[in-house]
Amino acid sequence: MSQKDSAMLFKPDTEQVLVRGLNAMTKACDALTKQNESLNHDIEKMKNKIARLQERILTNDSEKE
Repeated sequence: MSQKDSAMLFKPDTEQVLVRGLNAMTKACDALTKQNESLNHDIEKMKNKIARLQERILTNDSEKE
């Protein structure tokens, strides 16, 4: 094996680099999508809790009057 052949063995070609990069970006995007869904779910739960607490405050205030 010549020096040039051994150098090419360890040097990935452009397509390989791009494919690996695209795969990594896809995995990162999938992870962010899942995290975003989870955060949106948490936001909805918090909105519901706030609404319940506000209703409780209004109920308590009206009972004091």
